[in-house]
Amino acid sequence: MVLIMRKVFITLISLLILCGCSDDATSTFSNREHVYCALDVLQSDVLFNVMGNYGQFASVRKRVVDGKTQIELVSSSGLKGYYPLNQLSNNYGFGLGGLIVGTSNFGEALCYDLSCPICDRANRRLSFTNNGYAKCGKCGVTFDLNNYGAIYQVPSDAQLPTRRGLYRYRINYNGQIVNAYN
Repeated sequence: MVLIMRKVFITLISLLILCGCSDDATSTFSNREHVYCALDVLQSDVLFNVMGNYGQFASVRKRVVDGKTQIELVSSSGLKGYYPLNQLSNNYGFGLGGLIVGTSNFGEALCYDLSCPICDRANRRLSFTNNGYAKCGKCGVTFDLNNYGAIYQVPSDAQLPTRRGLYRYRINYNGQIVNAYN
């Protein structure tokens, strides 16, 4: 009888441990929009500077330039450049309004959606500066890019329908290739 009780107890404890463990990544990262892009930092001075310097970020958007679709990169310091669009990246979206990629003050590669998650519209893109914050021009909410896109500041008169941080996407950076995806 004691042996049976011991097996039941061990089984119950194992089930509790398994049920208690959750994959935080499923709630941390967005699957809202299809995202995939692979960018070589050696082909873009903008991306090279952003990924090589802590606390720097750049917007990544598809743009038509001279009748040809390219990737436009604009860094938080104002540096602008274009990157050739490869066929694989052309088949996927770049988030709702584009992407923000960069390296946090702690050296971690991060990727966010360029659109404000509060306004939740493709044309409500964030503007960001060299200090690691991004702000929505419509609702006025400021997000901390170095703190996983958390809300940093809300205007005192803001009537927000929801409060949430930036939509995040997975990112791999091996020192040369930036790969953002979900």
